[in-house]
Amino acid sequence: MLDIRVLNSYGKIIIGISIIIILLLLVALAYIWRGSYFKEHFYKGTIINGIDCSYMTTNQVKATLQQEISSYQLTITTKEGESYTITGPQMHLAYIDDNKVDELMDSQEPLFWIKKAFSGSTYEVSANTTYQEESIEPILKSLPFLRPENIIQPQDAYMQETESGYNIVAEVEGNALDEAKVLNLVQEAIKSGKTELSLVDEQCYLIPSLRQDDTALVQKVNDLNHLTRANLSYNVCGETSTIDRNVLKSWLVQDEQGLYSIDPAQIKAFINTLADKRDSYGGTRKFTTHEGKEITLGINKYGWMINREDSIAALTTAINEGQQGEMELVYSRKAQGTGSNDLGNVYVEISIDKQTMWCYKDGQVVVETPIVTGDMSKEDRATPKNGCWAIFRKTTDYTMKGPIQENGEPEYTTHVNYWMPFNGGVGIHDLASRGNNFGGNIYLTNGSHGCINTPLAAVKTIYETVSVGTPVIVY
Repeated sequence: MLDIRVLNSYGKIIIGISIIIILLLLVALAYIWRGSYFKEHFYKGTIINGIDCSYMTTNQVKATLQQEISSYQLTITTKEGESYTITGPQMHLAYIDDNKVDELMDSQEPLFWIKKAFSGSTYEVSANTTYQEESIEPILKSLPFLRPENIIQPQDAYMQETESGYNIVAEVEGNALDEAKVLNLVQEAIKSGKTELSLVDEQCYLIPSLRQDDTALVQKVNDLNHLTRANLSYNVCGETSTIDRNVLKSWLVQDEQGLYSIDPAQIKAFINTLADKRDSYGGTRKFTTHEGKEITLGINKYGWMINREDSIAALTTAINEGQQGEMELVYSRKAQGTGSNDLGNVYVEISIDKQTMWCYKDGQVVVETPIVTGDMSKEDRATPKNGCWAIFRKTTDYTMKGPIQENGEPEYTTHVNYWMPFNGGVGIHDLASRGNNFGGNIYLTNGSHGCINTPLAAVKTIYETVSVGTPVIVY
């Protein structure tokens, strides 16, 4: 027979086990109930598209997403720091259920809710939206930064020509936008839910393609100012020819690389123009005789002769160095006069036919004298005529000597007081042996060796009047 105490002990055990089983059943029922709850509700700490969706049903989440989309705003910031807002209602923005929220709910595994309910999860779903795409462009164009009256187009920096030279006009940045790019960025922002758009950060502004610090532009301006800085003038035949900035600009040329230089052909043409105007040496020469008759001299060994090559080189150097002031042509020969009639204030006129010589000074005859010219009866003794030459030497107390003969002695030796050669060995001098016999027909049979024999008093005055370079006309 069992002890009553043992029976009581077994009873307590059974009751304890029963209680435990009941508790376990209650816990299981609660777990299952909670699992059933999370079959339709999101776990605590569930974040969807930045929204706390703890304990929400899918419909509640969708409603919240719709509300968020309806309150959507896109803020656009300009380069001036101004902000403009486009709202969801303006573009009729709406949420479209694409079952992504349902898919999240289905993936919760409610039977394992105890494992996930307190860990929390963050999700990004495609908040599928719709809006009136055609409304975006009118909305944007209604904003101040796209209104035509407010738009300043960018302008490139450029070179400007002024009276004082060349300079650079700075670029204009403007505020014009790449409208197609802005429209595309706004549409992308709306689709992605982006709430801020910086037109500067997204490089939406049109910009100048050439700026004032552009190396090539700066070099171009510097080169042009350097090449055109000279200011030069030439005075030729009483006329002044100037080479200033305007002239130099017209002489500029560019090579294949776009580099500027002064066209050497222009410099040459300029010098040649002046030389053609000034050159009087060589060719023929017009002359008005003592009697007023105009004749043409076939030989012209007097006058101005420009050294064109050296003149071109001098002008090229002056331009390259930016010189300022008057320039003078480089001469191979110079005349005494500067005008169109360059005989100057003093010249000598010799008429072989009249056997007379005149010396002029300042338009007045200071000497008129009979002479004896080359002997016409002797071969090779006639005085060269029909020409103009220049006195190239002056001397006194001079001994003239003729050609050396076979015996080694000169053909003649003659002392003269004044000697003024102008054409090789032909010159003007006195000759004591003639006494006072000058002029007439002496030269036909008893003339000189080619020189101009002159009375002493007359030759003395001529010597004192003329200088080296004085022209002598013989006809």
